[in-house]
Amino acid sequence: MRIRSGVAAAVTLAVLVTGLVAGLVVHARRGPSDSGGSYRGPSATPGGPSARPGGTRHLALNTAPHDFARLRALGYDVVDVKPDEWPVRGVPDGMRALLWVGNSTCGPFELPFEEFTAAVRRLAGHPGVYGWYLSDEPNPGACPWVAGEIRRRAEYVRRHAPGQVSFVSLTDWQPMRAVAPARTGVDLVGLDPYPCARPRPGCDLGEIDRMVRMAGAAGIPRRVIVPVFQTFGQSCADGTYRFRLPTEGQLRAILRRWDRLVPDPPMDVSYSWGRQRKSACPTLADADGRAGRPDLQSVMREHNARR
Repeated sequence: MRIRSGVAAAVTLAVLVTGLVAGLVVHARRGPSDSGGSYRGPSATPGGPSARPGGTRHLALNTAPHDFARLRALGYDVVDVKPDEWPVRGVPDGMRALLWVGNSTCGPFELPFEEFTAAVRRLAGHPGVYGWYLSDEPNPGACPWVAGEIRRRAEYVRRHAPGQVSFVSLTDWQPMRAVAPARTGVDLVGLDPYPCARPRPGCDLGEIDRMVRMAGAAGIPRRVIVPVFQTFGQSCADGTYRFRLPTEGQLRAILRRWDRLVPDPPMDVSYSWGRQRKSACPTLADADGRAGRPDLQSVMREHNARR
C-alpha cells in the first residue's frame, strides 16, 4: 500500500536478491499493466450483510494533524498516527486513531518488539485508539518470518488491549494463507487492488474480484475484509508511473463493486489522502475538483455519509 522508508525498501530488495541467488522463484505483484490485459477470471460471489452493529469506519491514510478537520467534514472517522500519547491526544472528538507500528513487505518493523509491547501497555484502553496497524503488504513468500512476527504482535494486542483491533493490509503476494487471521490472529485484513493503471484508459474492476477470490481461497472470511480504495495516481510521483488517479465516475464504479462484494465492512480505507514522494502523487488531498482535477473528495463524502 505504501512505502514507509528507504530502509524498508532496501531490506526488501536484499531479500528478493537473496531468494533469486538461491534459486527461489519470487513473484512480484502483477498489476493490470503487467498482465497485458483485463482480468478474465471468474467474478467473486456477492457478499451478504453482517450482523455487526455500529456501521463502517472510514480511514484516510497518510494524514497530518492539519488535515483532521477537512477529513472529519468528509466523513472520515479514523486516521493513522504514531503510537504516542501526544499524537493520539491530537485526534479530534468523533475520530479515532489507528496506530502505525508495522512493517512494509519484508522490511523492519517500525518498533522493535519490546518498544511495541510498551506502546500497547501505555495505550491499552485509551478511548482515542481504534487499533494497531501491524503490517503493510507483508510478503511471506519472500520472507517467511514475517507471518510469525505478525502473529506474536496480534496476540499481544488481543491479550493486553482488549477492544482495540489488529490490522494488516495485503496485496496479491503469494501466499495469502500464511497471514490469514486463522494463522496470525489479526482482526481485520485490508485488500488493496488498484484497478486504474496504464496503459489502459479505463479501470479493470475485475482486479477487485480477483483479490477477493484470492482472500477467500486463503481462508480469509469476508466479514473481516477491509476494502482499500484507489484514490491516488503517480503522474507527479518519483517512482514507477503506472497507476492513474481515477475519474469521479471510475471511483464511483470502484465503490459500487466493493459494495457488491463486501457490502458491510467493519472499516474501509482511502489510499492515499497525503502525498508520498515515490508511490502516491496526486492523491485524494489534491482531488478537490479545482484546476482540472476530479472531485474525488465529493465522491468519498457521499460514500462515507451512506454508512
